Amino acid sequence: MFNIRRADVNDAPAIARVTVDTWKTAYRGVIADEYLKQLNYQEREKGWRQFPFQDSWVYVAENDEERIIGFAAGGLHREAGSVYQGEVYAMYIDEAYQHQGIGTLLLRAVVRKMLAAGLNSLIIWVLSDNPYRRFYERHGGIPLESKLLTMDGFENEITAYGWLDARIIK
Repeated sequence: MFNIRRADVNDAPAIARVTVDTWKTAYRGVIADEYLKQLNYQEREKGWRQFPFQDSWVYVAENDEERIIGFAAGGLHREAGSVYQGEVYAMYIDEAYQHQGIGTLLLRAVVRKMLAAGLNSLIIWVLSDNPYRRFYERHGGIPLESKLLTMDGFENEITAYGWLDARIIK
């Protein structure tokens, strides 16, 4: 059994761990090994401690031992003037817990909050070579466009998935 709950800044260390561990397993062979090797919990935790939890929706999934095993974060779309009002910023599940419906539960939790806030459409950007991108297609996401993402020594193509009516996810 899994518990889905709203996260706060105190969850930053666990969210950082899930982020780093998931990148190192899910993106092996997709992202350069040199980049993956340099990922560390401390740097990711710093970033999550600065994340605006109060202005967005972050949900975590916990296992029976109350250990955080996944999370999803979303909020207002970061690009002004888009037809997409909301954005899922990140969603990661520990490798040992994937394919158990946790991603769907987390996505639905974020989308319910978006809908309640009047955000009826959403977008998510994923690595174009992400082996799990079919997850978004199974949930009704439509591939929109691709572009090159460059950040912190990382360069890769990303693809946007969009939902003009996010109610199909809830």
